[in-house]
Amino acid sequence: NRSISGRFSQADVDLLAIFANQAATAIENARLYQETINWARTLEQRVTERTAELQTANQTLSRRAVQLETSSQLGQQVTSILDLEELLVHVVHLIQEQFGYYFVGVWLLNQKQDSVILHAGTGPAGEDLAEEDIQISVETSSIIVSVCKTGTSRRVDNVLEAPDYMVVEGLPDTLSELALPLRTGGVTIGALDIQSDQAAVFGSEDQMVLQSLADQIAIAIRNAQFYKVERTRRWFFESLERTGRELSSTLDMREVPGRILEQLSAVVPYERGSVLLQHKDHLQIIAQRGFPQKGQATDLIVPIREGDVFQQVVETCRPVLVDDVTDVAGWQQVEWLPVNKSWLGVPLVSRDQVIGMMSLTRQEAGAFSSDDATLVSLFAGQAAVALENASLYDEISRFNEQLEQMVQQRTEELEQAYQTLEKLDKTKSDFINVAAHELRTPLTVIRGYAQVLETSLVPGESGENRSLLKGIQNGVDRLHDIVNSMLDVTKIDSQTLRMRSEPTKLVNIVDSIHADFRLALQERQLILIRQGLDDLPLVEADPSMLFKVFYHLIVNAIKYTPDGGSVTVSGRVVEPCEGSEFLQDCVEVVVSDTGIGIDPAHHELIFEKFYQTGEVAVHSSGRTKFKGGGPGLGLAIARGIVFAHGGKIWVESEGCDEEHCPGSHFHVVLPTSGTASH
Repeated sequence: NRSISGRFSQADVDLLAIFANQAATAIENARLYQETINWARTLEQRVTERTAELQTANQTLSRRAVQLETSSQLGQQVTSILDLEELLVHVVHLIQEQFGYYFVGVWLLNQKQDSVILHAGTGPAGEDLAEEDIQISVETSSIIVSVCKTGTSRRVDNVLEAPDYMVVEGLPDTLSELALPLRTGGVTIGALDIQSDQAAVFGSEDQMVLQSLADQIAIAIRNAQFYKVERTRRWFFESLERTGRELSSTLDMREVPGRILEQLSAVVPYERGSVLLQHKDHLQIIAQRGFPQKGQATDLIVPIREGDVFQQVVETCRPVLVDDVTDVAGWQQVEWLPVNKSWLGVPLVSRDQVIGMMSLTRQEAGAFSSDDATLVSLFAGQAAVALENASLYDEISRFNEQLEQMVQQRTEELEQAYQTLEKLDKTKSDFINVAAHELRTPLTVIRGYAQVLETSLVPGESGENRSLLKGIQNGVDRLHDIVNSMLDVTKIDSQTLRMRSEPTKLVNIVDSIHADFRLALQERQLILIRQGLDDLPLVEADPSMLFKVFYHLIVNAIKYTPDGGSVTVSGRVVEPCEGSEFLQDCVEVVVSDTGIGIDPAHHELIFEKFYQTGEVAVHSSGRTKFKGGGPGLGLAIARGIVFAHGGKIWVESEGCDEEHCPGSHFHVVLPTSGTASH
């Protein structure tokens, strides 16, 4: 506006419009500048906050990397440490070095599960506490005890506010604590204790990672414990074996029990030990160790009273443990012996009777365990055996002298009997040889006269004369076969069997034998079956000898197969296998029958000459009659000829049963080249 009258000119209006536009631009620029400043301040603040967040994240990642690296190192290293104490010391120091905690310790429950013991700790204070075997009863209110009882972890941000925090001398600066259960197989065996001199230092992620470490430590501890137990058990049994060797090296009981006590002390330590034997109503010490040097121990006699520990040992025949002898009414304490509170009595058992006991003592109360009793029982068994051996030694010595005289006498008798048998066997062989040669001459004469009589018969002569003549000729042939068998046996025994080798077709031999027995098979309604013989390769052998082998086997099968049965002769090629005595292909021929079978007890004996499977008196005569008798030479001849060809022969049969007839199978294996590898 203006103070003077008159209106604005158009030029004024245009000029004001230009200024208004410039003013609007300036105001907008100022507003944008202020917004830019505000945004820059906000961005700087956000960058600062993000930088702080990244620093925190980096610290967390770095801590997590350290945790993971520690877990990896722990997993790699603990698997290679099997000594329990070395393992625990290594574990606590590794965790402290990686994380810088104020204190790291490992607590383990004892065998009785009634207290937890510090086995390893870091720093001078922790090492001193571990050496002192500091322990906390499970009845005590304690963070460590609660973790071992519940199997769950405990995280305490300020130990001063925890009612069950137990102040441990030597660790005055502890402010926060994390106790993690050591679990394996669902069982809590102890706790990993981590303490810090700063409050609320453990987070949930720390707890999770450290619990993973605790799980690895628990597995390593269990492995180390198993290894220690196994090493102790192995060492114990080696000691037991050494004890057994020493016991067997002497029978002097003045020395042996002392050795046992000496070796036992290395496995089950004790202050005093003794071996006592029962003599009617008292016990007599025969060996002692750890007694005062007064010379009274060897003469010590302990009366047996009603209800005392020895009677308990006798009644239960088991070890008796006494945790504190001062609490036992009527305990017999020798006046000149110091009082050892723990006592272990183990029975000495001989022939299911308690003859004495082993007595061991330790100074502290409750010092023996059931495992100790088991180990001592094994040693006591050795001692009982030694004592029994000593008592029998004189008797055995006298018996040995008598036995040596009897053995010498029986040896002389057996040598005489053996010489007699050799003479008898030679006489028998000589008799067979002489008899066979002597029988050949009259047989030849009889056969000649029989042939003359046959030619002298007038045509139309009565059939009775011809039948009688035929019977003479059959008898001569039968006797001639027996004589030939006798000669074959003598040749086999004297190893003078002559053979000629030529390519031989086994099927021709079997067919020839089949033709000889055709009428006999028809009379008894038997069937002879051939299988696979046509495809067998030629065998380098003596055909006449192989004829005898299969002749005797087939005759044997016919004799012991009831009428209406069958005899099967089968063959196949057998390739040499690893471990076989043959180096080339062989042929196997099996003569099977549906006969009465052979008792397994006779499978080897039937190949001996003159052996009969039944009573000779009830055998029928005839070459092919059922159960027909014979000289018992056929199988012996067959075996001798097969062996001479480098082959094998055996029989298989479930047994002898004339009702069900399980049959027999005679196997003959012959090398195609006629030689064996042996």
